[in-house]
Amino acid sequence: MKKLNILASLFVGALAFTACEDDNDSNPIIQQPETFTVNTPSWADRILDLERNTTFALTYSQPEYGYTAAVTYSAELTLEDTWQEEVAATDTTEAIAANYVKLDGSSTTYFLDLNTSVINRYILETNNWTSEELIPADSVAIYVRIKAALASGYSCYSNTVKLKVLPYFIPLTYADPEMWFLIGSCIANGSWSNGSAADIGVSLIPLNSIEGGEYDPVTGQGPLTYTGYFPADQGFKLIKTPGSWDSQWGSSSNNSIDSPVKNDGGSGDFKVTAAGYYTVSLNTKTDELVITPAEASKVYDHMFISGDFNGWATDVQMTPVSTVEGVENHDWTFELDATGGATTAKFLYDGWSPNWGNTGFPFGTGAGNGPNIPVEAGNYTVVFNDITGYYHFFSK
Repeated sequence: MKKLNILASLFVGALAFTACEDDNDSNPIIQQPETFTVNTPSWADRILDLERNTTFALTYSQPEYGYTAAVTYSAELTLEDTWQEEVAATDTTEAIAANYVKLDGSSTTYFLDLNTSVINRYILETNNWTSEELIPADSVAIYVRIKAALASGYSCYSNTVKLKVLPYFIPLTYADPEMWFLIGSCIANGSWSNGSAADIGVSLIPLNSIEGGEYDPVTGQGPLTYTGYFPADQGFKLIKTPGSWDSQWGSSSNNSIDSPVKNDGGSGDFKVTAAGYYTVSLNTKTDELVITPAEASKVYDHMFISGDFNGWATDVQMTPVSTVEGVENHDWTFELDATGGATTAKFLYDGWSPNWGNTGFPFGTGAGNGPNIPVEAGNYTVVFNDITGYYHFFSK
């Protein structure tokens, strides 16, 4: 072990006369241990079912620093009994990736809970097990070590513990949020046209997915929302698939927003009794729909779109989607041809004040002065809502 002497403090004044025989005869020693011990769990010879156990704990003793130190412990995991550190590329050599992962979470006590879902995902991603048929029936060996770190920056690693676990299948890529659209006599151009996806941004307005919302990884079901202006006594509904009326939301009692019903072809229209701003909140996983009043929002008389695709011109206008008389428009559309290659885009008002962008594609929530939207090569109908900042690039 490396050792570092700590100089004893000097006392002045009266204290110098009282500190004598009772003091330690030598300075304390700070030790910098090269390792410490993590305990092998009592169940290590058995197989841990990752699907049936949400966490498991590892215990350990503090490294021998020579004093009781404030230590932060974290865990690292590999599927091999080696620990390859990441190596950056040079002019003559290629980069080498680390063969282990740092698990989320840490502890300042002598035990650390490990999340089995994170471990399971790492096993699947490392082995590229993208379907349930690829998951082995037998257990998989994993190797775990604990890292101990001091505030000063010094750190060391424990011994490695081998465990046997049974992984389970999860999709490694998450489904996009399930889409739903508004349609009606007060929606978009008011025509009730539902012929195909070509009606998006013409007679159909998409509901917005919610940044940070929880969505089912397989079905994409979860929370959706839309905020906009609705005139009084004009009907509207929600549909799931452009070109189909099979999945829809309407009112079980006409002229109401308080009695929503799903998949009833004979349902009535939703209608608000007082003109104004409303928020439509739909949870496609729990089949709950609520329409509530919302605060008024600034009305823009035009909206621009800019990016690498047009040389960052600041005068390329988008088309207002809501054109029904008496409706205040907050949705804009644009036909963007990026078949020549990937590009970027942002939404803006005069003089870039305000402007909206973000890193998500093909949909996301634009943030004020946010980053450029990375647009993949393709041909798109773009829809943008200036209240929520939600944008969606619908592939044509």
